[in-house]
Amino acid sequence: MNNVPFRRWSGRLSAAVAAIALVAGFTAAPATAARPDPVYIALGDSYAAGTGGGAYSAPPVGLPAECLQTQMSYPVLRGAVRNLGCFGAKTTDVTAVAGLYAAELASATVVTVTVGGNDINTGQVAVSCTVPGSTPTCGAALYDSLVVKLPELPGKIKEMLKAVKDIAPNARIVLTGYPRLFTVSAGLTAQQAQTARTMNSAADLLNATIAYSALANRVGYVSVAERFVGHGIGAATPWIVAPAGLCSPLANCSLSPFDAFHPTAAGYSDGYAAALAAARVP
Repeated sequence: MNNVPFRRWSGRLSAAVAAIALVAGFTAAPATAARPDPVYIALGDSYAAGTGGGAYSAPPVGLPAECLQTQMSYPVLRGAVRNLGCFGAKTTDVTAVAGLYAAELASATVVTVTVGGNDINTGQVAVSCTVPGSTPTCGAALYDSLVVKLPELPGKIKEMLKAVKDIAPNARIVLTGYPRLFTVSAGLTAQQAQTARTMNSAADLLNATIAYSALANRVGYVSVAERFVGHGIGAATPWIVAPAGLCSPLANCSLSPFDAFHPTAAGYSDGYAAALAAARVP
């Protein structure tokens, strides 16, 4: 687990992350007498779908029933006219869905995209690294995710963004990051605390890669990591759904195995939606 070369990637990306504010474009617009409402459409994976936020709802026509959307998703909370987020989506899936809804996206003025986690198998890392005694499996999953797949992500995001820009030429496009999943606390065992730190570092690298890609492709980026500080798995007030054995009843447990490692309703409202509101998105 400790052999994963975090420093190599974090060193290359830190400068890009620091410069993200230069292209985010989150500045106040001049007041106008009649400013039209934004036409906001959301694309992305389960974090855009709102998985973990409550009861599942039917997705738009054309998307799989297994998209696991909820009414507490940040697109719904921020007034999206269409939420096209879907559980398990990768960058190529976002491109395909954008093509399916090209007619609607052509008139969009704001498009948010949360994607990248599935491209580097973060779900497999989370499962592998939280099973007791899984150190070798965890290390292998981290190596595949961060050393093999993460370097490929900027190119995949570039291709996806080109397609979205072509389909939604008038839209302000904003990528979002992901939260750290854990809060290292006294409630975790020594092994759990070590795993938590490793997975949080992996989340930092993923976010840095997405932020760098936003900068390189001249689109906006909104970080949510700061909003989730003190609210990860292991915190007194967690905003991340935890698997059995790590969750707190009435706080972050769920009967659905698909909800684990996703934000709770509070995570979407006080984490994602709040971060977007502060960045004036939409």
